[in-house]
Amino acid sequence: MICPYCGKEMSEAYIQSAQQLYLNRGKKPRIFASGDLSSVSLSKFSLTKAPYVKSYLCAECGKIIIDLQGDNAQKKLLRKNSHRI
Repeated sequence: MICPYCGKEMSEAYIQSAQQLYLNRGKKPRIFASGDLSSVSLSKFSLTKAPYVKSYLCAECGKIIIDLQGDNAQKKLLRKNSHRI
């Protein structure tokens, strides 16, 4: 993938965690982060594998692009009518 910021080639990478990964829209991070109805789940929960999300890393400008349509991403990530709490 070509970096949209600097035009250099990006390398495939994986963001990994010991817990499920969430993107909380417009909310500050919490100590015990967990998703709510307005959160986007970036990884699937599994008892046997560490959660991860496929991404692309640009070593030149330090940007990361997360592939929301990748193999591990959930299909309902970009739903238009998300509930908000």
